Amino acid sequence: MDLNIVQYKNEYYELAQEYLKKNDFVELNIVEIIPKSISILIDHDFIPTLCIEIKLEFYKNQIKSGNYFLYLNENKEFVDEFLY
Repeated sequence: MDLNIVQYKNEYYELAQEYLKKNDFVELNIVEIIPKSISILIDHDFIPTLCIEIKLEFYKNQIKSGNYFLYLNENKEFVDEFLY
């Protein structure tokens, strides 16, 4: 896996937002999406590893209302997602 993901961080955040848009925004009450973090995941109980974890935070009226995690493999292919 290319550990130099810093140069691609904007592309990873855009990918996460594209996957998120497939969910129902009206029901989620999302007003603002903030890119929060990108991590390389090397050990996890229920996510196949080695993968990249991208975290987005949701805000409504300046109050955090949720998180979205997208997991991609080294080829930027969907592995899993988690929304809460």
